[in-house]
Amino acid sequence: MLVRDPGNARIQVYAANGEALDTWPIRGGFNTSTPFQQTSADEVHAIILLDPEADVSDWQMGWVRIGPDGVPGDTLLPPDAGYEAPRLEARSKEGNSTSIRSVPFSPGEEWAIHVDGYFVHGVSTEYRIDLLKPGAPLRIERAYEPVPVRRGEKTEAEASTTRNMRGTHEDWRWNGPAIPDEKPPFQDIFTGRHGRIWVQVSVAGVEADDPDYDPTDPESIEDRWREPVAFDVFEEDGTYLGPVLTDMGFSMYRTPVFDSEYVWATTEDELGVQRVVRFRINVPGAETQG
Repeated sequence: MLVRDPGNARIQVYAANGEALDTWPIRGGFNTSTPFQQTSADEVHAIILLDPEADVSDWQMGWVRIGPDGVPGDTLLPPDAGYEAPRLEARSKEGNSTSIRSVPFSPGEEWAIHVDGYFVHGVSTEYRIDLLKPGAPLRIERAYEPVPVRRGEKTEAEASTTRNMRGTHEDWRWNGPAIPDEKPPFQDIFTGRHGRIWVQVSVAGVEADDPDYDPTDPESIEDRWREPVAFDVFEEDGTYLGPVLTDMGFSMYRTPVFDSEYVWATTEDELGVQRVVRFRINVPGAETQG
């Protein structure tokens, strides 16, 4: 088990029983929720900040490749299609704090590292995913029906974004493009431990009561809109395996772990208690076991 310790510029290595085994050096000072990526060659890729002295708006990320012995190797730069995603920025009045956020429901440039060590990449203005295999690149393309951003979704997303940005600058005003009327065809790309490609696709938002909202509390803010999590799944040769739809308890906070037949993800019950749940992929028409 590997635990990132950016404050001390290291990765802590533990046995399954919690015994400390080793310490691996890594460039420190950058906190991230992006998980490690392990390859079939038993290498680990860890995301690092390449230019910590740059302004936050100009930060560039890379992946350092670490061998099974903990020795850092070369650093990989993610693909760059030259796409500039619509974004918003807030700077504190003192100038010592900056918040940058994407415009809600806007396209972005997404990428992941495959278990075989190459990048899987796409710009979500179109449903087009490139598997950048050395010497044998492959492109996946699919037709899609645009998913509209519903009026309530847009209003709530704008209010939530404004509230968060005003945590950095209390007088912040919207300073980027407007929220689009349609969602991008996909939102993110993930790779499974056995090589499959998981594309998180956009789906229609769902309106529901917010059990945490207290109308008597002026600080309470109602959050009525949710977007269910859904994926398209592909083999690494581009074969489309079908969609995977999840229930409303499935969370993308803390990146799920994708396997051939199972997905491990965080869920939260009605009391706000979090737990890790193993979801089984059910293929229509296939024999299933409990």
